Amino acid sequence: MEYQINGDQPKIIGKKCGGLYLIQQQEGESVTDPANTIYLKFDSAWSKLCFNGSTIFWRHEAPSEPVNDNIGICLVLVNLCDLDGVVGSELMKIQYSGNDEVVSAQFNFSSGKSLKFIHNCYDDFTAVNY
Repeated sequence: MEYQINGDQPKIIGKKCGGLYLIQQQEGESVTDPANTIYLKFDSAWSKLCFNGSTIFWRHEAPSEPVNDNIGICLVLVNLCDLDGVVGSELMKIQYSGNDEVVSAQFNFSSGKSLKFIHNCYDDFTAVNY
């Protein structure tokens, strides 16, 4: 299985990251989906990145705080706008990859830091490597 991209990757290569938010899914006291939805800000415009199966979705959309009606399973907005080496650094490259089990998007920054979002296609969760 190869990955597919739905939507247009925003023109963010060579631009400075101005913000990073994640929407996490929590069940009880456990984080079951660390990066359900990813929001990245470049040139004061927000872009949304998310995964479903082997598809990587890009949308032009600003983050909003999720509304929950159940405390047992809920979505939480995580503000990572002070993440060292990402926010304030220039995005050098995005690399996508995929196989039968996972699809990923890796963001490489001018600071030498990278953020890799790894989506498990079968268990439907996205991990973050920093």
